[in-house]
Amino acid sequence: MKNFEIIHEDNKARIGILKTQYGQIETPIFLAVATRGVGKHYTSMDLIAIDHNSIISNALILNFRPGSQLIEEMGGLHKFMNFNGCIFTDCGGFQASRHFFQGKDNTGLNFLNPYNNQKFKITPKSIMNIQLEIGSDVAMMLDDMAPYGASYDQAKEAMELTHKWGKLSLDFHNKLKIEKNSNQMLFGIVQGNFYEDLRKESAKYISSLNFDGIAIGGVAIGEPKEEMYMAVNSAIVHLPREKPKYIMGLGTPLDILNMIEKGVDVFDSVYPTKVARHNTLFTKDGLIYLNRGKHKNDNNPIEKDCDCIACLNYSRAYINHLSKIEETSALRLKSLHNIRFIKRMIEDAKIAIKEKRFKEFKEEFTKRFEKK
Repeated sequence: MKNFEIIHEDNKARIGILKTQYGQIETPIFLAVATRGVGKHYTSMDLIAIDHNSIISNALILNFRPGSQLIEEMGGLHKFMNFNGCIFTDCGGFQASRHFFQGKDNTGLNFLNPYNNQKFKITPKSIMNIQLEIGSDVAMMLDDMAPYGASYDQAKEAMELTHKWGKLSLDFHNKLKIEKNSNQMLFGIVQGNFYEDLRKESAKYISSLNFDGIAIGGVAIGEPKEEMYMAVNSAIVHLPREKPKYIMGLGTPLDILNMIEKGVDVFDSVYPTKVARHNTLFTKDGLIYLNRGKHKNDNNPIEKDCDCIACLNYSRAYINHLSKIEETSALRLKSLHNIRFIKRMIEDAKIAIKEKRFKEFKEEFTKRFEKK
């Protein structure tokens, strides 16, 4: 079965249909982050209320608690968290490496379980099994991401391990999903840090394997913008047109539009909700900082034409008040607004692609968003 079909194109920008075991979803999509099977200050029901149908969870952290076998016994993550949209799961190496990473060898990544302090290792086979038990629509291969500032030799070593683990992940996934009678997809991941030749080499190698889609990983990790775009540009031209393309960790509105223009189909990032929790909110007229005094008496919604639950029901003044008194509901409302903003922006972008005017849409959106 063909899992991805391109249905509209405007130069490289495109709309596709990703056919998952839980139904079809139209790309481009933004994956709201639900690391532990729930968002930070929002639930699956909140996402449904704002018409958001795609998330990413962390397979390693879910395996630590409550455990992938328990999730499987509960009918999989969709049923466990009551979410019938599209669920991606990441292997967890990047997120976990900042907190409880214990090193690596040729066979996998070593961690300490933060809940019981026991040693735990993920290998290509174990993380494929965990993700199949969790039952996500799309699993990610095991990769090795060199940190920003890594030397060329460090980046090359991480890339070569990524290639080795990618092949093993694919082989194990193909075998295990037959055993579990699963239609889960598996995406490969391009690495290479911020070295143009390594990105090119990695893109070509990962593209040579029969993954269902391909992600560019190891970007948006604190590097200057120009280095991020260099890494993406070095890789994306070598990825197959017919497969979905995913930029991991990218979440600013203008970066998303720039990447859609390059033919990217899938995005995820904590950025929209992280800045929302700190009172930075997205509007078509740019960022607003809700904790500033001028919003104390502002009876307008965050954005007048927004249909999120915050804008439909509350004023800037009221959400400013909730933030000032550190009411947790403010964190929920602000987070949901920024997620909904990204979804609405992508929906508008898709209309522009269908009408063959994406470039003009992006230019108009950028000019308005950046105006002072």
